[in-house]
Amino acid sequence: MKLMNFFLPTQLEKPSQQGRDRKAVIALGGGGARGLAHLGVLQAIGESGVQIERIVGVSMGSLAGALCAIAPDASHAQAKAIQLLRSPIFQQKQSMLFGSNSADEQWAGGIFSWYGRAKRYLQAHRKLTKAVTSPALMSDEALQQAIDQLLPDIDLQELPIPMSVVSVDLLSGQRVVLERGSLRKAVRASTAIPGIFPAVPWGDMLLSDIGVIESVPALVARSYATDLTIAVDVGQTVNRIKKCDTAIEAMLRMDDICERMIRPKLLSAADVLIQPDVGHCPWFDFTQPERLIDEGRRAAHLALADIRSTQAA
Repeated sequence: MKLMNFFLPTQLEKPSQQGRDRKAVIALGGGGARGLAHLGVLQAIGESGVQIERIVGVSMGSLAGALCAIAPDASHAQAKAIQLLRSPIFQQKQSMLFGSNSADEQWAGGIFSWYGRAKRYLQAHRKLTKAVTSPALMSDEALQQAIDQLLPDIDLQELPIPMSVVSVDLLSGQRVVLERGSLRKAVRASTAIPGIFPAVPWGDMLLSDIGVIESVPALVARSYATDLTIAVDVGQTVNRIKKCDTAIEAMLRMDDICERMIRPKLLSAADVLIQPDVGHCPWFDFTQPERLIDEGRRAAHLALADIRSTQAA
């Protein structure tokens, strides 16, 4: 495990690499359902002949990355994820947590849907009481069940492909990079949206999703790389909104703006950037997994074609 202070790069240098055999450390970003595109990206990387040295994941990127690190056969990993998403129990839990996907619930033209849900919670006195007396607004039962169904109960060090899971310690304020310990628990910590899902105790730390600050762990991935660092960005498109009237709306909107402003600095650490066209998809919308996977595969093939063109030249 590494404890790492937050920083932004001013200049990054990397030794040149000659030869056609390439190795890469893959940084997979957060984004909820949009993270399904990671499964297509990793399939395309495998098909390209680029050897994956390590996967570094944050939030949904940690779950998708772990699924592929366990089963390097990308089609198997995809089938396993789709099977879970199509299951009646998942759809029931999804409906209980988020209700319908109607336009009125996706208020303000693109803000994460849970912003609207948090707003409704805080407007109600009972939920306001919960917010100031409980560790989170929502139970992570459904999230934990999904992780348990998708991932085996093993140590991170047992994965066929090395993996690092990135989160943040709410107590010390430091970035935490997990390289050993329970795979399931590490992924649950990295996907625990602060204040929405309960933070996860880990030793003397309290771990949570770092995505609002570091949505793509390209800097961490670069620290491992001997050749290429490939970053996969499935961040949401941030559009102009029509209103921002309440305190909670202002705070959550600012989180979204800050993440968008920081993201380009983080992505500059990568040698190759893959950005699937999934920014329009709400983070909770798991209804079209095949389309999201296809977008990841398509974007990766285009980016990796550029690598091959450079090598040929």
